[in-house]
This record gives sequence, C-alpha cells and structure tokens, in this order.
Amino acid sequence: MLKDKVWLGTMIGIFEVPTKMVDDINDIYDERIDKLQEHNSALAGKIEDEHAIDHLIPEEHKRHFESMFRTYLVEVHKAQYQPKLKTAWVNEMRTNEYNPFHTHFGRTDLGLSSVLPLKIPDSYGSEITRPDMPANGHLEFIGGNADLLGKNSLKTNVEEGQFYIFPYSLMHGVYPFYDTDDKRRTLSYNCDLIRMGA
Repeated sequence: MLKDKVWLGTMIGIFEVPTKMVDDINDIYDERIDKLQEHNSALAGKIEDEHAIDHLIPEEHKRHFESMFRTYLVEVHKAQYQPKLKTAWVNEMRTNEYNPFHTHFGRTDLGLSSVLPLKIPDSYGSEITRPDMPANGHLEFIGGNADLLGKNSLKTNVEEGQFYIFPYSLMHGVYPFYDTDDKRRTLSYNCDLIRMGA
C-alpha cells in the first residue's frame, strides 16, 4: 500500500511492506549467506557484503513487489508500461562502509529501482558536526528539480519495512555510520519497464 510520495522532479513512492515479508527475506538471507553469489562487481557500493538474492525470493513476495511497481506506474500516469522484475540483492553495511551517489540501469533504458530496509542499527553513532542535521547512515536522493519553490533532495533515516521506489535515473546514495557493531541491511530490486504493445 502506497504510504507517501515525494516529488524531486520525479516521484519517489514510499510503500509499507508486511512484517512477514521482511522477516522471510531476512531468514532466507541469514540461512543462505554462505552460499550466495557476490554481487559487488555489478554495484557502486563500498560495501563488503553485497549478494544477489532474487532467485531465492518466494513467488508470492515477487508478486507483491511487482504490484507495488505497478501502483507506482499508475501514480505517475505511466500505466502503459509493464514492470519486469530484474535483479534483487542485499547490501549489508558495516561501520565506515557507504554507498556513493549513483544511478541504476537494466536491460532497458527505462526502469525502476527500490530500497527496502530489512535491519537498521539502533544508533548510527555520533555525528562529527551539526547533530541537528544528521546524515550518518541516511539514504539521500538528489533530483533535477531547479524550481525555487520545489524540492531537489530528500535525506531520510529509513525504517524497516518502508519500500522506496524511484526511477533508475534518480541519483541516490547512503552515508557511512560509526560506533556500532550492528549492520544496516537493505534489499534493492531493479525492475525494467516494457512498453505494452511495443
């Protein structure tokens, strides 16, 4: 279910994912971590543990992901496109790791990506300066909206079970965090868009 949306010249859709779905994906990852294929060479992250997991996601969960991508397309009035799930992977960030600003791509030029927080540390550690403007461990999106009354960035402290959907072309990254042994685990799913009737 679509919970919120933010426009940065393009839309970021924020959905709520059932707790059972988050728990299932965490369990799959924890049980298979030693056998999962590393995905680092295909990703921008400065993160040691990045693993492809789409082949292990249950069909019922894939249908749920696809449904949320479809809802996003309806919200942006692009229902003529069919979502085609591509690749899902888990990023498990530790202290001092980060994900530099980047965009995504797929088999098609047009597509949607996503972030689903699966486990979040209790604390991201002390901010070096300006604790009133926290950044440690935060996800930030940078849009192309130059309108003086518009919004061109969104920095957010994500919560477990929130599912962020956004176009491949939207720049985004995650800041490092400190002073904890806890890990920050997220799932990303890329979804190519195929124009129906093409």
